[in-house]
Amino acid sequence: MAILDEDKAVACIKGYLNVLDNPIWTKEYILANYGTAVELLVEKASKLNSLKTTGVKSMSEGGQSMTFSDNEAWSVTDDIKTLLPAPYARMMG
Repeated sequence: MAILDEDKAVACIKGYLNVLDNPIWTKEYILANYGTAVELLVEKASKLNSLKTTGVKSMSEGGQSMTFSDNEAWSVTDDIKTLLPAPYARMMG
């Protein structure tokens, strides 16, 4: 796993959990407690990035067609959410 990809995955997870400003949620903490979610996010993003051509939403070849969702490669999908705790509520004001 490339370090930059790992950093992107950790940042996405921190954003999803609403813990960007929480000093307890370091990269090391996330890797130690939610390493499987980080690995899955990196794996899925790498696969999607290798398949997807920038600006293309669908492509067909022979009898096969592939349609990409509007989701970014680096997004926390439902299967990754199951490996994480519920996001922290943000307080207004």
